[in-house]
Amino acid sequence: MKKLFLYLIDDPDCRGTTLAGLAPIEWLVQGAGNTPYRVIESVAEARAIEGYDYVAILYGTTPLVTESFLRELIREMEKRGIEGMEIGDGRLVKAERFLSDIPLKRRTGSPLAQEIKDAAGRHKAEKLLYRKIAEKSVQNGAIIPDVDNVRIDARSRIGRGAVIEPYTVVTGSVVGDGAKIGSFSEIENAEIGEDVIVSRSVVRESRVAAGATIGPFAYIRMGSEIGEHCRIGDFVEVKKSALGAGSKAAHLAYIGDAEVGAATNVGCGTVFANYDGKEKHRTRIGESVFIGANTNLIAPVSVGDGAYIAAATTVTEDVPQGNFVIGRVRAANREKGRK
Repeated sequence: MKKLFLYLIDDPDCRGTTLAGLAPIEWLVQGAGNTPYRVIESVAEARAIEGYDYVAILYGTTPLVTESFLRELIREMEKRGIEGMEIGDGRLVKAERFLSDIPLKRRTGSPLAQEIKDAAGRHKAEKLLYRKIAEKSVQNGAIIPDVDNVRIDARSRIGRGAVIEPYTVVTGSVVGDGAKIGSFSEIENAEIGEDVIVSRSVVRESRVAAGATIGPFAYIRMGSEIGEHCRIGDFVEVKKSALGAGSKAAHLAYIGDAEVGAATNVGCGTVFANYDGKEKHRTRIGESVFIGANTNLIAPVSVGDGAYIAAATTVTEDVPQGNFVIGRVRAANREKGRK
């Protein structure tokens, strides 16, 4: 096998940009595989390398180039007696010629060597990279029925038996074994535990423990912690809050800046009123608390273990353990026309 050495140009113009989760130079480093390489900032830093048959100089504008592609190109060059090939702004040449200024006459037309010159080129490159990542996840045991219509970035890891349905976006996240991420969900910088089900929902910068169910149409964000076997249902938003194991907010609730104990029920229409117009305040809810529908919890406030809050109650003071709280305006029924 011909010995190959790579020079990878960390072009300042490519810095600050990412493709499917990695910078262009990171894709080149990953693609180098077992081939020796050196990262440099310009061609002027390249030096002759003894003991190698071929040398490639690659730029971040061709991030799809890999060791296996270069090996195939070398075999083609050997067959046809070609001394060098252009690869975008870079090149693959025989070692004795790699610093020569003589123009190369051939340019590879492979899709793997396409240059990223504009938004359209970036889109094409990312599409290939996302497919590559999805296929690798499948090889590692994930279940992805449609690898062309998911976006899993290179910073994410998908567990064995985890299902990623079409039109899902996973960036910078870990999805545990056996989890299921439903279509049109977004998982960003999050940790999804084993056997979690996320249905058409958004989870950002948060952790969801094993066996929990999220959605449909739920929004979990900003450092939230969802405990094991929790149920966060449709149109529920959770922000900077922790829910203990087995707690549930089945639908239509806002839980913000709160600590909710295990096995607590948050009723439909409940609002954790955390903002007084100037500052955010925290709410603390104990274990096995029942919060009835349409309850308002005016922070800062705490509710003790085992308390029961009747529907349509506004809680403005701390509730001791085991207490029953009800605060409603009495209904007045009158016939029409009577005052």
